[in-house]
Amino acid sequence: MGVLNRLIDMTKAAVNELMDKLEDPAMMLNHYVRNMQGEIDAAQAELHKQEAMVRGFQQQSEEAARLADLYDAKALEAMAAGYEASAREALAAKLHYAEKSREYSAWLESAKSRIAELTRRIEEAKAELSVMQKKRDELITRVQQTAAKTHQAMPSFSCGFDEGSASRGFQRMEEKILQWEAHAELRRTPYGYNYAGAPAAAGTVSEQAADPSKEALINEQLEQLRKRMPAAE
Repeated sequence: MGVLNRLIDMTKAAVNELMDKLEDPAMMLNHYVRNMQGEIDAAQAELHKQEAMVRGFQQQSEEAARLADLYDAKALEAMAAGYEASAREALAAKLHYAEKSREYSAWLESAKSRIAELTRRIEEAKAELSVMQKKRDELITRVQQTAAKTHQAMPSFSCGFDEGSASRGFQRMEEKILQWEAHAELRRTPYGYNYAGAPAAAGTVSEQAADPSKEALINEQLEQLRKRMPAAE
């Protein structure tokens, strides 16, 4: 068996091994699209929670500030009436509620920052979801076209679902489909030859031979072929 034929057989084996590990890409692409929608829904639920917290902190801060003012007035009245002990108690209450008002205000600002971040993430995720949905349809169409062109069954990728973000899983899935397309095309016309042995598009082999390292390997193989040929009588 010639070197070229062995290389072709090795390529076939590698492609067949890859195909054995493939599963329906549409199912996995849809899985990641649904996961992205789930991430958006979770972020929106958290957004609603933070919005409720903002309203609560706002009310608590205002109420604490009102009580601080109230006890400030009571302290002033007690001092005017000569009740220093009562004034001290009122001032202690004033300081307590003033501190509480500052705490609630800080939590309020933190919740507002969280809302701004969640709003930004949701907007970005929605835009990414739209791109994923379009890309999903495009990828499924490409897989169908490649399968039809190469007379192969629709592939699948039974390597398990990615447990990370939906976006990363979708990107990995796209990379796997690109690899499958490349392998399928290589299987259809490996090394510039089709399976009937006819040359493929003109220039394919000559372009490969233009690489000095490849040309040296080809010359070496040619020399080995010459030694194997029967000697001329």
